Amino acid sequence: MEPRACMGLRVSSVSEWSSIASLRDSADILCRINVSALIMPQEKQTGSHFSNLHLPRISRDGAAKGIILGGLSLLLAAMFPFGEPLELEYKVGGIWAQKDLIALFPFPILRDEREYGRNVQEAKALVYPVFERDSTIEPFQLRKMGELFDTIEVVLRLRRAPASPADSLHLIYLLGGLAIPFENHDWEAIAGLKMENRLTSMRQHLASVGRTCWNTGVLDRPKFSLSREEIAIRSGKNERIVATGGLLDLQGAIDLLESDLGRVYAKQDDVVGVAYRIGVVLITPNIRYYPAASEAAMSAAVEAVPRTAGYVQENERIISKHERITEEVRLKLESYRHARADRGGEGNPRAQYVGTLLHVLVVVMLFGIYLSLFRKRIYARNGKLVLIGLLVFLQGFLAYVTREMNVEAPVEYLIVVPVASMLLTIIFDSRVGFYGTVIIAFVVAGIRGNDYSIAFASVVAGALSVYTVRDIRNRTQIFRSMTFIFLGYGVTVVALALERFEPLAVLVTQLGFVFVNALISPVLTYGLLIFFERVFKVTTDLTLIELSHFNHPLLRQLAEKAPGTYHHSMMIASLAEGAAAAIGANEILARVGASFHDIGKIVKPTYFVENQRGTRSRHDKLAPRMSSLIIQAHVKEGVTLAREHRLPEEVVDFIPMHHGTTRIEFFYNKALRLAGHSEDETKIEEINDQDYRYAGPKPQTKETGILMLADAIEASVRTLEDPSPPKLAATIDEVIKRRFEEGELDECPLTLKDLTNIREAFLRVLAGVYHARVKYPDVEKPASRKRPEPVAEDEGTVDGGEATDLS
Repeated sequence: MEPRACMGLRVSSVSEWSSIASLRDSADILCRINVSALIMPQEKQTGSHFSNLHLPRISRDGAAKGIILGGLSLLLAAMFPFGEPLELEYKVGGIWAQKDLIALFPFPILRDEREYGRNVQEAKALVYPVFERDSTIEPFQLRKMGELFDTIEVVLRLRRAPASPADSLHLIYLLGGLAIPFENHDWEAIAGLKMENRLTSMRQHLASVGRTCWNTGVLDRPKFSLSREEIAIRSGKNERIVATGGLLDLQGAIDLLESDLGRVYAKQDDVVGVAYRIGVVLITPNIRYYPAASEAAMSAAVEAVPRTAGYVQENERIISKHERITEEVRLKLESYRHARADRGGEGNPRAQYVGTLLHVLVVVMLFGIYLSLFRKRIYARNGKLVLIGLLVFLQGFLAYVTREMNVEAPVEYLIVVPVASMLLTIIFDSRVGFYGTVIIAFVVAGIRGNDYSIAFASVVAGALSVYTVRDIRNRTQIFRSMTFIFLGYGVTVVALALERFEPLAVLVTQLGFVFVNALISPVLTYGLLIFFERVFKVTTDLTLIELSHFNHPLLRQLAEKAPGTYHHSMMIASLAEGAAAAIGANEILARVGASFHDIGKIVKPTYFVENQRGTRSRHDKLAPRMSSLIIQAHVKEGVTLAREHRLPEEVVDFIPMHHGTTRIEFFYNKALRLAGHSEDETKIEEINDQDYRYAGPKPQTKETGILMLADAIEASVRTLEDPSPPKLAATIDEVIKRRFEEGELDECPLTLKDLTNIREAFLRVLAGVYHARVKYPDVEKPASRKRPEPVAEDEGTVDGGEATDLS
C-alpha cells in the first residue's frame, strides 16, 4: 500500500511511525510538508479578484442561534427592574459604607408602600356605599297595579257574558297581555271576591302593603352582600346615613307581604295565592346602588390618605458615611431613588430598556463565546443551547419572583442557583458548570437590583456544588451536595453579616432560608435531570454508567447467543477505556460504546469465527460477495437493535463508526483468487472494491476513533503466536499506521500526540493480558491442551480488515 499523505506528512515505515511523536516538533517534519498543497491552483489565481466576492449569508443554524440568544436576552431584560437607578444598595440595620449622600434636589419622603397600602384599605373600608332613593317607583307601580285590576274586572265580565266572536278575541287579547298567567281556579277565586265586593278591598290592601315597603325602603341587593351595616342614601341633593337593619331587601319585602296576606285571608289559600302573585309583581326595590357616587367617594377617601411623610430640601444630607440605616433613612433613600428615576428616566424610558438589554446581551454572549471557542460540540447543538438557555431563564425567573414578593424575609436565598450548577456539570462538564454559575449569578444579581450579596453567595455555593458532582458515579451522589451547598451559602452569609453588623436574629433567619435551599436543591436537581434527559435526549455520564453495568438486555443476549463476541467486546471495552483516559477523552462513553459495538452479531452469531466452536465455517459454501454482505449486515442490524432498545445516539454512533469505510480484506482477496483461477478474465474486472467495504461513516469523535483502533488491534493480537511486548508494540504500530494511511482517522479530532498516548495505553493493557506465565518443569502438560495451530494470515481477515478469523 502506498503511504498516504495527511496534510503533506508521509509515514513510510513502522519504525518511522514510532518516532513521529519525537519528530513532530523538529525541522524534519517541516521539510515533509507538501507546500504545493497549500498553494492556490494557477487557474484560480488568474481569475478576477472580485469574482469570488459574496455578501455574507446567515445560515439557518446561525439564525437559530441568534433567535436563542435574542429570545433569552429579551426575556431576562424584561424581568430587570425599570424606572429607577440601581447603584444604591441598602438594608435596614446595615451600615452605609459609601460617602455622605447629599440631596441634589428637593423631594418628598414617600411613605412605606406596605403601610400606605394598609391605610388605603382602611380608608376604603370606612367609605359608605352610596344608594339612591327612586321616588318614581311608588306611583308607577301603583298605577300599574290599578291597570291590572281594571283588566281583571273586564276579563271577569267577558267570561260571564255570552261569548261573541268579538268578545272572544278581546278576551284572548287581554289574557295574553296580563303580567300574571292565572289558572282557572285562580279566576274562580277572583270571581268569588268580585261577587262579594271584596276585590276592591284586595286592591286597596295590596296598595297599602306596597306603600309600607317603599316608605321603609327596599334595597336592590341582599343585605348580607353589603360590606357595612350602614349605607348612604341620596335623595336629590340630600344624603343621610341609614342602618341597613331598618331597611328591607326584596326577600324581606316579600316575607312581609306573605305574612300580612296570611293574617288577612286566613284559611283562604286560593285567595292568598292570587294576592301573593299580584303583590310579588307589584313590590320592586326603590333604593338602588349608585356606583358612580360610590367610586367617587372611594377615590376621595384614597386621595385623603397622605402619601408622603416629610420633605428633604436641596443639599440636605440624607445619610452620612458609616451611619446605621434606620427605617426612616430607608424611606428617604427609597424616595430619592424614585425621585431620580422620575427626573432622569421619565424623558426617555426606552433608553433604559436598551441599556438593560445590552447589559443582559453582554452577559449571555460571554457564555456563548466560551461555548463556541472551547465547547464546540455543545455550541453546534441548538437543542443543548436551548437547554442551557432554559436553565438560565428559570434562575432569572426565580430572582424576579423573589423581588416581586416584597416581603421582609430573605427570600433571595431561595433562588436555587446550585440546581443549575449541578445540572450543567452533570449534563456537560465541570467547566461549563462553573462558567454557567458565574453567568447566572450576574443575571440573578441584576434582576434583584444589583444585589452583590446574592451574587457572591450564588457563586460560592454554585462552585462548591459543581465540585461535588464533577466525578459523579450514581444518582444518589447528588444528595452529598447538601452539606456543601449549605456550607457555601452559610459562610458567605456569616461573612457579610459580620461585615455589615447584622443583628443575630437576621443572621439566623438567613441561615434558615439557606438550609431550605440546601435541602431542596439536590431534590430539584434529581427530578429535573430525569426530565432533561427525556425531553432533550441528552446522554449524561450517569446514563452511561447505568449502561456499563453489563446487565442490559442486549448485553445479556450477546453473552447467551454470541459468547465469543461478548468476551471480545469486553476486551475492547478495557482497551478503549484505558486509551480514552490516557488522552483525556470520555472514558465512560468509550467503554460503553465498545461494549455495544458488535451487538448486531446477535442476529447471525455463527457466521463470525469467534462464536464457532469445533465446526467448519459457514462461509465455506458461500460466494465471497454473499459472505461480505452478511458481515456488513451486522452493522445495520446492530444500529436497529440499539435504537429499538433506546440506546443513546452517542452510543449508537459507535456501531457503524468502529468499522468506518474499511474493506473486508479476507473476502475481497478470496474473490480475487477465485476470479484469477477462472478462465474468464472479465470476472476480475467485475469485482468492485466498494462491494467489500463498510458503509461508514468514518469515526467522528475521539472515542469512536479509539474504538476503531482497539477493535483492529485486538483482532490482530489474537493471531500472534508469541504475544511478547516487542511483538505487541510492533502490531499496534502497524495497525495505527494502516488506519492512518487509509484515511479512516481523517474526520476525528485525534492528534499525533493522542495517537502516541493511545499506543502506549494499548500496550500497557495488552501486556498485562498476555503477560508471561511461569513454567513448572515437573508438571507434564496434557496432550489435550496442545496449543492450536495459528490460522493462516490469508484466512483471518474478515471483520474490519484485520486478522479476526471471519469475525
